[in-house]
Order: sequence, then C-alpha cells, then structure tokens
Amino acid sequence: MAAMSIHTLSIAADHGAHVHGAAEIDVVVDGKKVLITLESPADNLLGFERAPKSDYEKNKVKDVAAQLQFAANLFAPNAECKSSKPVVTMPTFSKGEHSDISAEYAFECSNMPTQIKLPLWKNFAGFKGLTVNLVTDKGQKQLKLKPGQVLDLK
Repeated sequence: MAAMSIHTLSIAADHGAHVHGAAEIDVVVDGKKVLITLESPADNLLGFERAPKSDYEKNKVKDVAAQLQFAANLFAPNAECKSSKPVVTMPTFSKGEHSDISAEYAFECSNMPTQIKLPLWKNFAGFKGLTVNLVTDKGQKQLKLKPGQVLDLK
C-alpha cells in the first residue's frame, strides 16, 4: 500500500490552491485493496483554521481528530472491507498560514468494491465539493463530486 500511496501522489494532478469548502482525495484501487488520501483545509472539518481560542474550539479539534480515526465517518466502500489504523495529520496552526488536515485510509476488502459512499458529506457540513484523483486497473481519471454524491469506481 505504501508503494500505491507514492504512486498516487506522483500521478495526481497538482494539488490546487487552498479553497474553503473544497477538498481533494486520491483513491487507488488495486484489486481488493483501496487506499484513500484526503487533503482538506481545516475550515471544512473544524469551521476555522486558526489556532483555537476558546475551550469549545479546543474541544472541536480533539473531537474532529477522534472522528477522523474512524474511516467509516468519511468513506464506506460497498464491499465488506476492513480498514487499518489511519494516518491523520492535524494542523499546527502556524501564524498567518492556512491550516490543512490530511488523512490516509487503507482498506482490505473481501471483494473488489465498485462504489464508495461518502458519509463525510453528512458528518462534516463544511465540504461543498471534492476533487477525486482515481486510479484503478482501468486507468486514471479526475472527478468532481458535489454534496450527496458517491464515488463510482467503475
């Protein structure tokens, strides 16, 4: 899967500018294995991207970090799949910089999935659109998804 991750990053289109509401996911399907990498402005998940100021905002960072530990909160392949422990990178909130959140999810499935439902639409209302860089045995393509849509892997 690590090789798939590196390969995805090398073929994916140049990651675009930091745009609130928009995020990018790289998806590699290799037989019964699926690797998904999410790159998103922190605002989409937290509602802010600066250092948290209140207890509410500090707790929000902790809550979102905990939610991102469960792949099913964002991605649900339509095959029986088991996800490994994700790699989540929360922002450091450097002064004057945009803050991003990234996460990588790996799935082992009982058979090859043909679709990935996206619970992230309902769990994180800040997402208004996704750019998907998809790699399957059929080739590579880029898709634009809107809230409520699923990712068709065919």
